[in-house]
Amino acid sequence: MIDHTSSRIEQQQSATRRENRRRYAFQRMLQATDRLLWRLEEMNRDGVKTVPKPVRAEIRKVVDGMPDQVREPLRDTGAVQDMLDSLFEIQERLFRWRYPDWHDFDPDEGRLDIVAS
Repeated sequence: MIDHTSSRIEQQQSATRRENRRRYAFQRMLQATDRLLWRLEEMNRDGVKTVPKPVRAEIRKVVDGMPDQVREPLRDTGAVQDMLDSLFEIQERLFRWRYPDWHDFDPDEGRLDIVAS
């Protein structure tokens, strides 16, 4: 009886851990892209033109953990600006993956009737 109960508790805990990993996957991927974008923006600000190999490897590792349709735009050319642009596109696709009805808008276009959701 106790063995059965312990086994059932372990199964429930495993199921809860799987569910939490799935539930928080978007937040983890978003935080990772934010961190990488911040790093690349600092390089860009400092006039660095080429992304160092360890940073490129880190970016590839982070992006490889994302769904195929999200990671597709990665341009691993080594140029800071190319990687910045591609990570912004990846982040936008990440939002569309998580929130399929999400709409982005440019406030300069005067389309304030559409609100980013």
